[in-house]
This record gives sequence, C-alpha cells and structure tokens, in this order.
Amino acid sequence: MTYRTLLVHVDNSKQCRARVELAVDFACRLPAHLTGIYLPFHMPIFADVTDTGGMGVPPPSSPQSEAKRLDEAEQMFMEICRRQAVSPEWLTPQYDTNGEMRTHARYADLVIVGQEDQRDPETLPAMGFVESVVLAGGRPVLILPYAGKVPRAFNNILLAWDGGREAARAATDAMPFLQAAKTVHVMHVSRGNQPDVLGPIPGLDIATFFARHGVNVRVTPERGANDVAVGEDLLSRAADTNIDLIVMGGYGHSRMQEWVLGGVTRTLLETMTVPVLMSH
Repeated sequence: MTYRTLLVHVDNSKQCRARVELAVDFACRLPAHLTGIYLPFHMPIFADVTDTGGMGVPPPSSPQSEAKRLDEAEQMFMEICRRQAVSPEWLTPQYDTNGEMRTHARYADLVIVGQEDQRDPETLPAMGFVESVVLAGGRPVLILPYAGKVPRAFNNILLAWDGGREAARAATDAMPFLQAAKTVHVMHVSRGNQPDVLGPIPGLDIATFFARHGVNVRVTPERGANDVAVGEDLLSRAADTNIDLIVMGGYGHSRMQEWVLGGVTRTLLETMTVPVLMSH
C-alpha cells in the first residue's frame, strides 16, 4: 500500500507554505499526484472580536479581496511545485466549503490540512472545517500544527491504540508512514474503568500485525484514564520520546449540523504539538 494521490488544503495562513512544502516533498518521494484545493470563506462576519472567542474578524469577502487572496495562494502553491518539478492539479470550488472538501477528499489517498489557530482566521474557512473532513471525508487526514517546525520525515511515530474500529482504520491508513519509520511506539490506552478485552498484554496483537508488515514496533501499555487525561498522556509521551507523528482514530459524530468530537480527538485537535494523522 502507498499513497498515490495527495490532497492539500491551500489557504493564506502563515503556516500554509510549510504545509505545501511538506505535501510537495511527499509527492516527489512517494511518488504521488498532488492536488491543491483553495476554498472560499464561508464564515459569519462578526462585529466584535469577543463574539468570536478571540479569533477576531474573518478576512473580508468582497470579490476584489477574495480574488487577490486566491491569486496569492495559487502563486505560492505553484512556485513551490515548480521548484520541486511537481506538476500539480489546482482546484478552486466556489460552493459549500465543507461539502466540497469532503467530496474531493474521497478522491485522494491522504488529505493534508492545518490545525485551526484562533489567532489566525485564515486557518478556518468554515465552521467545523477540520472536524468535517476527519469525520465525514472517508480518508485519512494529516493535520499539521500551527506552532513549531514541521518535520520533513516521520521517523518516530506514536500510535494510540484502544482496539476500536477507528484506531484500526488509522493503523492501516497510516501504513506507508509506519513502514518507512525507524520506530513505531504502540501506546495502548484504556479509558476510565472500562475492562480490557485485549488480552494480558494490550497492544501485543496489533504489534504482531505490524511486525508482519515489516514495521519496527514497540508496545507501551498504559493505565486507564479519562478522555482528557488520555489526550494529555499522548502529547506528554510525544514530547518525551521525540515523536514526529501521532496516529489515532478520530472519534465523533454529526448532530444538528454540528460536529460533536470525542474527548481525546478534541484535545489533540486543540493542543497538538506534532503532526497528527486521524482516520474515522
């Protein structure tokens, strides 16, 4: 298994260049077809900064300003692609932002987006943008943090394993990264007082599965904890072991046109310090 089509979200945020450079680098090395997608803003216009939880007023949506922002984003994307001799595809759908992103995600093997930054409204073209593509796109989503330096290779990977369907999906969706990594740490997590049904050494079975695929894997059982503590433990382990990428299932559902996330999923999306690959 490998990734043959990459879809990267291109915007006007401060971190977008690093995201595009990573996507282009992956497209060269795999090799893979690269599609860049630029989406128009579909955010309500707020009269006051406090109304947006500190995010501030979204960028203006006049035809002139939107055309200029689109042109700047396309030029940046194409310039990076030309530098690496990549011939990309460029998409600029003009309709429902989240719906268009989900639709085009289904034609890709891997979707690459950026973490929402409350201080940079350019990172949020629509409400629930990242949640929507993770939970309804049907493809693995690589989310890059807005803070820190984006690694060029994922040599040290942490897999959050609870034996669930979403975790199993993430484990197989991330296989190209896992096989290329130097070390994969399987961190078994059980939540609260739920009984373990994964045998005397939780995580051993999935580690055996990985080993058959040529993955260099280590297993670390963890004690039970609530969702918030699990998310914090993952980030703490990532920092302690110099993790380049966290792989995990994305938990949540849609309710009354809003995305309701699981506790661990929300914690990672809000406070991630390294790239996270999520599958639902």
